[in-house]
Amino acid sequence: MGVRFSAEPTTKRTRMSVSCGTLLDVTQRQDAQRNRELLLAAGEQVFREHGLHVPLQLIAERAGVGRGTLYRHFPDRDHLALAMIERRVDLIEQRLASAPDPARSVEEIFFWIADTLSAIPGLHPYLASTEAGRTALERLNQQLRGLLAGPVEAARARGLLRPEVTLDDFVCSWAMIEGGLLAIAPQDRARMVARAKALLGSALFVPSARSR
Repeated sequence: MGVRFSAEPTTKRTRMSVSCGTLLDVTQRQDAQRNRELLLAAGEQVFREHGLHVPLQLIAERAGVGRGTLYRHFPDRDHLALAMIERRVDLIEQRLASAPDPARSVEEIFFWIADTLSAIPGLHPYLASTEAGRTALERLNQQLRGLLAGPVEAARARGLLRPEVTLDDFVCSWAMIEGGLLAIAPQDRARMVARAKALLGSALFVPSARSR
């Protein structure tokens, strides 16, 4: 009688191999995502402290990763800058999605965007200096408008905004803040941003309805 070999051990080994491979893939993706978030956070910090033209190696060092990891995620400064802006838009989308009353979140988001623009002045103009950057910024601008159009309309209908205010006024206000800061010394920016936010807040929002 011939010896019969069972296929079961091979099947089990195959399943185990697939399972281990899947777990490894998941771990690698998690590591890659974590490194990407570390680099974005470090980029925000380093650009804020030293300006947009700082050596990218400083960002890798701040994030605690190697230069190769940095360039795998962000091949150059433009890709990093764009990803930082994309991340801001994603955070706004998450904030609106989780807000019990998006119309009430409009004021908070307006000032948050003003603060992020003032943290790294010139980020948008830097990207807009190339055709690819302008195209990407226009895409993000349209995405942001799509997110805010409904809440802004609802806020105006409920008397939280002045009746003549439109989404264009928000966009114009943010552009004025960022553009104005480029000509102001770093040590004076915080004071000027606070003043600009007070003036623009009074112009856009109904004082009696403001949350702050």
